[in-house]
Amino acid sequence: MSGDNLRATFSSELAPIRCYNIFMKKIKFPEHSAAEFKECRGKRTATLPDDLWESIAAFSNTHGGVIYLGINDDGDAIGLDNKELDKLQKDLSILIKGKFNTQPKVKTICNSDYIEAHILELEAYNKPIYSKKVGPRKIYVRQGSTNVLASDEEMRSLFAGASGGGENQTVEGDFTTLVDKGKLDDYISRTGLKNITFSNLEEKLKKLKALKDFKLTIFGLVAFGKDSVIDESLNNIYIDFKVFPGTSKVDTESLDKIYRDRTEFHGDIVRQFLQAFEYIKSKLPKEAVLNKETGLREDRYILPEEALREALANALAHRDYLVQNSCVNVDLYADRIELSNPGESLIAIEDLEKASSKARNPSLIEFLKAYNITDKTARGIPTIYQAARNRGLLDPKFENISGDFKATLYFSSPHSGRDKEWVERIAVSCNLKDTQKNALVFIKNNGSISNKQYCELNHMNNRNDDKQARRELNRLLSAGLLIKEGTGPGTRYRLIDRGIEV
Repeated sequence: MSGDNLRATFSSELAPIRCYNIFMKKIKFPEHSAAEFKECRGKRTATLPDDLWESIAAFSNTHGGVIYLGINDDGDAIGLDNKELDKLQKDLSILIKGKFNTQPKVKTICNSDYIEAHILELEAYNKPIYSKKVGPRKIYVRQGSTNVLASDEEMRSLFAGASGGGENQTVEGDFTTLVDKGKLDDYISRTGLKNITFSNLEEKLKKLKALKDFKLTIFGLVAFGKDSVIDESLNNIYIDFKVFPGTSKVDTESLDKIYRDRTEFHGDIVRQFLQAFEYIKSKLPKEAVLNKETGLREDRYILPEEALREALANALAHRDYLVQNSCVNVDLYADRIELSNPGESLIAIEDLEKASSKARNPSLIEFLKAYNITDKTARGIPTIYQAARNRGLLDPKFENISGDFKATLYFSSPHSGRDKEWVERIAVSCNLKDTQKNALVFIKNNGSISNKQYCELNHMNNRNDDKQARRELNRLLSAGLLIKEGTGPGTRYRLIDRGIEV
C-alpha cells in the first residue's frame, strides 16, 4: 500500500484507534517495500520492539506502508489476546507522540489477534523524520523490504525538500558570471513579466526565484546558465543517449560492441531537450503505413512522437537535481526505449495515470511551459499511455528503481503477428483508425464486442467517449466489416460473414 493510497484514510495527524473483528490468522504475502511484520513477543506479555521507530521513520520518509504488529516473519499471527492488543495500541500511541522530531501520521486497525499500523508518507516540508534522542545522524528510508540509513545524497534531498526542493538549492560562484543574460531576457519576453521594468540582473533573477542569498539556484543555472559553466558547477546535469544492438545491454554474439551509438546532450535545459528529442527520434524504428489523406504509403515512427516527447520532458522536469551521481539516461533497444532519471516518482506508480501532478521542481516546470515543453496539467503520463494504446502498442511501464524513476516504452503490439497482418490488410482498403483495428482483432479472437468493451479496450475513459466509440463502430458497419446484433446496452458487434478473410 503506497503513501498516496493511505492518504485518503487520514483525517488528522493521529487518527483515532478503531477495532474490527477480522478473523485472519495469516498474512498472505511476504514483507515488501510497503509492509513489515513485527512479532511483538515479550517474556510475559506483548511488547513493542525497540527498533520499531526505525520502521515508522523509514515509511514516513519514503512512500508509506503498513507495520503488522503480532505477525511473525512467516506471516503468521502469534495469537495476541485482547489485553495484549490494548497494551500495544497504548504503547504505540505514546511512541508516536513522544519519540520523533516531527509527529508521524499513523492510523491503527485492531484485528482479532494482530494490529495494522498504517504509516503515511510525510509531506516534503516535514521530512526527514528521526528519533529526537538519536538525532539526524540516523535517518532511515525504505529500500525493498528493509530499513536502511539514508545515503548522503538521500539526506541532502530530504532536507532540501523541507526547504523548498532541490531546484532552490544554490550553486557556488558569482551569479553575474554564470548567467547568460540573453537566455534570461528571452524567457522574460515569453511571460507576463515582459511589461515590467527591472533595474538590474539581480532583481530579474530574484523575481524568477532563480537567486537566493546572492547565489544562483540550481533552477537558475539549468534555465539561464551559460552552457560553458553548467557542467562545471554541477555533476551529471545532461542526457546520455545510447543505442544497443539487441534487446539487452549485453550482446552475447558481439561482446566487443556494447552499443552502436552514444551521444550526450549538454547545456541549458531547453537546449538539452530540443537537441535530444530530435536526435533520439531520428533513431527510432519506422514502419510503412498508408496515409489516409493522400492514399500513399509512407514511413512513420512505430512509437508515436508525442509519447517520446512527453517521456523525455517528464525525465527532465521531474528529476531530483540534488542527486548528481547519475544523469538522465535514455537507452534504445530493438524492442523498446527506456528513460530513467534520478528521483523516484512522488506519486504512487499505480496512481500515475489518474492522480494529480506533484511537482518536484515547480519553478522549472513553469519555465519549461513557456517553451511548450510542459503544460503543468499533469497530462504527461496519460498522454504516453494514450499515444501507445491508440497505436496498438503494449502499455508503457513505469517503475521506481533504487532512487530512480524509469519509463519503458515498447515498439511491439499485444496482437500476434498474424493478427496484425490480417487487420492491416483490411485497414489498407477501409482507412481504419488504430482504435478500430484493435476492435477488429478483439472480435476476431473473442467473437463479438460491445460499446463498453470498445471503450475499455481502447482506454476511452473521458466524457462522451462512449459516443465516439459508437460512431467508430458505426463506420465499421458502414464499411461492411461488422454486423450489429441486439439493441440498447445489449448491442453486440460481430464480423460479417462475407468480405473478411479470417
